[in-house]
Amino acid sequence: MPKSSKPAPIVGDIVHVTFWDHSNGGEGPPRFEVTGRLTEITKEAYRIHFWSYTNPVDAAADDNKKENEDYWWIVRSAITDIRILK
Repeated sequence: MPKSSKPAPIVGDIVHVTFWDHSNGGEGPPRFEVTGRLTEITKEAYRIHFWSYTNPVDAAADDNKKENEDYWWIVRSAITDIRILK
């Protein structure tokens, strides 16, 4: 990801991420986007929940939590832009 003067995202931010994805054949790698809450940062990737509870009490009370939430891991080196929305 290019260096910029924008603040670095932190866990809890709502972000919009544009990134390169892999492809099999075709004309080259496609660009994709995802919007969600940044829930984990590692050296290699960001975990972005795009479907999740807004109330931690609801999440704690639901024994189906794993089936009711979903996320993507986006490799940091593939990111072309990340904007903090909230």
